[in-house]
Amino acid sequence: MTISCHLRVLLARVNVERVKQGKPTLSLRRLAEECGVSLSAIAALNTGHSQRIDFATADRLLNYFSRYFTVSMNDLLVWECVTEAQTPVLLSQGIHAEYA
Repeated sequence: MTISCHLRVLLARVNVERVKQGKPTLSLRRLAEECGVSLSAIAALNTGHSQRIDFATADRLLNYFSRYFTVSMNDLLVWECVTEAQTPVLLSQGIHAEYA
């Protein structure tokens, strides 16, 4: 099971809307300032290096993006099922191979 954050996709959609409105594109720094989430949290979500997300962070991001278009938690976080072919293979002595 893998959960991924699609902050990049949402940010790209916001930037398309902002360009249509004649506004400058939104950087990560500006997003952090405008939605009240720390830049480090936004950067981690944007790069996929985040291990967790607080409910308050998700709420602030979704409230911000909802100014531009209809958005839900499913747009921010996506669960992807790992198939059997992608499950780790157990080798002798507890060593794991990535995938078969």
